[in-house]
This record gives sequence, C-alpha cells and structure tokens, in this order.
Amino acid sequence: MTDHRPRVLDDRDYWYPDKLTGRRVELRAKPGEAVVTVTAGDLDRLTAHPAVRSLSRGADLRRGFAAVFVAPGRAAADLPGTDGVANSVPVLVDGDGLDRYFLPDELTVQFTDGVTDAGAQAVITALGSRILVRQRTPGYYTVAVPDGRALFATIRAFTDRAEVAFAEPSEVGFDDAQHVPADPDFGLLWGLRNTGQTVNGVAGTTGIDIGATVAWDVLRGDPDVIVTVIDTGADLDHPDLAANLLPRGNEDWDFADAADGSPDDADEHGTHVAGTAAGVENAVGVVGVAPRCRIMPLRIDLSAGLNQNRADAINYAAAQAAAFPDRRYVINCSWRTSGDHAGVRTAVQNAVAGNVVVVFAAGNDNTNTDVTPQYPGVYPEVIAVAALDQNGARATFSNFGTNVDVAAPGVNIWSSKPDDTHGFLNGTSMAAPHVAGLAALVWSAAPELSGAEIRAVVEDTCDSVDALNPGFAGQLGRGRVNAGRAVELAQFMAGYVPSLPAMS
Repeated sequence: MTDHRPRVLDDRDYWYPDKLTGRRVELRAKPGEAVVTVTAGDLDRLTAHPAVRSLSRGADLRRGFAAVFVAPGRAAADLPGTDGVANSVPVLVDGDGLDRYFLPDELTVQFTDGVTDAGAQAVITALGSRILVRQRTPGYYTVAVPDGRALFATIRAFTDRAEVAFAEPSEVGFDDAQHVPADPDFGLLWGLRNTGQTVNGVAGTTGIDIGATVAWDVLRGDPDVIVTVIDTGADLDHPDLAANLLPRGNEDWDFADAADGSPDDADEHGTHVAGTAAGVENAVGVVGVAPRCRIMPLRIDLSAGLNQNRADAINYAAAQAAAFPDRRYVINCSWRTSGDHAGVRTAVQNAVAGNVVVVFAAGNDNTNTDVTPQYPGVYPEVIAVAALDQNGARATFSNFGTNVDVAAPGVNIWSSKPDDTHGFLNGTSMAAPHVAGLAALVWSAAPELSGAEIRAVVEDTCDSVDALNPGFAGQLGRGRVNAGRAVELAQFMAGYVPSLPAMS
C-alpha cells in the first residue's frame, strides 16, 4: 500500500445496490458528523482544522481515518484539501436509523467463485481502481476509489460487473463495549451511566450522563495524576477513598486547624466530593470518575473559614505541582467566596500559570452570574461548573450565565460519607468533582498535554444542553461534559499512534 490517497469527488448520491438481496441501500447524511481520511505526517493537525469541532467516535491514526464533529456552519465537504485531510463523507444514516461510518475513498469487493486473483485485478484495473488490501478471504479486496470519481458511483460500477458478487463501502465499526465496575452502588451513580434508572425516587433519561463507561473502556486513570480536593477534608479510612489517597508524610494538609496537620473530614462535604472525583474501584460502595488517580485532600473550613486559608491551600497545591514535575495536578473547589478576594484570585492565577487545572462550582443561588458575579467561579482561569438533573435540565438552584464553562450532574448525587457511609447530596458542589475527575482522566490519557490543552479538551467535547434548556441557551457553558469523547480527543491530540505505514 502507499500513503497516497486519491482525491475523490464530493458524493451526494448516497445509495448502492445490495447485489445479493437485490435491495437498494438508501442512505441520508447526518448533519454535523463526518468520516475523514488523512495523509501521513499531518495527523496532529486534524483537530486544528477550521472545519473540525472535535473528534467524535474515534480514530485509527495508523490506518489514516477519523470520525469528527464538524464545526457549526461548516459541512463535511469543507474538510478536504487543508491540514492533511484527504477526503471526507458525512456519517450516513441507513433505513434502520443506524449511523454508518464509511471511509470516503475506498470500498470492498467480493468476487464470485472461480475468479482468479489475476482476473480480479484485471477488473479492478479496468475500472480505474487499485488494490489497497488483499483480505484474507479468497477473492475479497479493499480497493481505492479512482482519482476524480465518487464513492457510491464506484460501488455501483463494480456491482454492475458479472465477476463481482457484491461491493460495498469500506466501513468502520466502533466498539460499543463499555467497562462497568463491580462496585455495588454503581447503579445509583446516574451521572456516570444513566440508563433511565430511578435514583432517589426520580426516573432519569437514558444517555443523560458524562459517558464514564465509554472512557473507562480506554483507561481509568493514572496514579501520577492527582485530584486535589480543597474542601472539608476527607474520611481517610473510607473504603471508597483510602487506597487512592496520596501519601501525606509529614506534610500539613489541614489549612483550618493549625494544631493538626491531618485533613480528617469535619463535615461530610469533602468526603462526598472526593468519592465522586476519584473513588476507588474495588467492588465496595461507589466509584469515582477517575478511579485510578490519587486524591490529595486539603482541609479548609467551609462554614466560617478565612479566605486567606483557602488561598494558602491553592498555593500549596501549585507548589506541589512545581515540586513534582512528573505529576499532573487538578484542583477541585466546591465552594465560593463572598466577593472578589485578591488572595484567592492570585492563587488561582498562579496555579493555572503553573500548569494546574482548577475547577470551581458555579454556585447554588439560581443567579445569572453575568448580572451578579459569584466568585471564584467567574474568574476566567477556572472551569466553572453548573449543575444538571437526571433528565438534562438545569438544576433549579444552579447558577448560570456566560461565565459558566461546562455543566455536569449535580442532583441526587450518591457518594461517600464519613464513617464508611454513603448518601445523596445536591449542588454545583457535586457537579464540579465530575469535571475535576474528568480532567484527571483526560490527563491520564495524554500526560504530554498542557493544563490549558486539558481544559480545552474537556470543554470542546461537551454535549450541548441548550435544546433541553431553551431558557438558558448559551448560559450553561459548552454543555454536559463527555468523558468518552474527551479521552479520545486527548489521545488523538497526543498522537500516540504513529503515522500511516506504507500500503502494500
């Protein structure tokens, strides 16, 4: 094979005959999603293409194709010709309503019994095509669409030949297998996987979740990625947390009590947040979004604490990130200050400048933060998180506004509580650790990326929630975070898979 890909025509005639059944296969274009083929050496440029919004179902960079979401106002036909994109075709929907992922510039052909390889090659050459792969099945080939021809016209031309048993598009089948943990309370964690189950008396909507199980089929985190939970502390002996706690040594992790360096939970808030972000997968209790990342709980006083102590905690986490350059740090702050506090603001800015991702709850005042700012969530350096319910609607308490960056589950959230217990809590405090855990999971998938790139991945792969929240369109950030797409995009950006090999 050669890494040359033909330049094929933009094909709008989406049908081909199924020669074996005599049926005409009719397809229609799915707006906003396409399959592209790319040329060697240009794979890392794909996500920067002006017509690409993000990766969708996945990619095989070695083979040279990817499924992508098309940027608003653009079409699949806008993709070829720049940034290494050779050809494109919309994702197509068949008569059963199923999405089909066809490669735009190749097809498969099965010849009838008795046709020799030389005879098959003669037909392929006569039609202006060339063999890309001799499949292991006798008489079965993957062939290229000829230069200047269209995919479906080429399929129809092959089908018309008496020597051909059938011809059809070269199709990608994306694996829908998903890792489901054995932790017994997993069914209550609708934010990680929503099958429409009833949780705390409320029936959900299938698919209104962050897609954690899709991401877990790729990875479940890296212990060198640390989720710093700046909160009321944590139950350090809780089975959901103990195995994932970063060793403290002699470090003082209690920023609320000068006499005690241990961040034992003084409430229940911090334990609950930590369980959602990075609870252990151990067939006990709950599991977090990033179950193999580690947790660094830093205790502050949320009921009557001093903001300067909160600033100290953020600065401490940033200093740890600088001291351990092989680690990656994500900070979760499920709290607010009463105003614009210079100490906290400066600490956040310094942390982000030091390659730390900082996540804040947007707040629970049912307030438009464009009108009444809620700090620190309105700082541009942080990822501010709004809360959604089990059916994708904005939680009635959740703040909103153009200062919000993303949304995540925040109603009827089941997680760890002190003394080896569990319970439900509501709030943007519960939504934020879904996002912090996701940032940690994404960084585990691509540790080469910067904190700014991790933030971009988290935001760029969201599912829009505007249709479910017409009164808040554009005020719930980029939408509900999507772990599966975020992990795939991060790996794609990191370019783990080498460039296209030579084709034989």
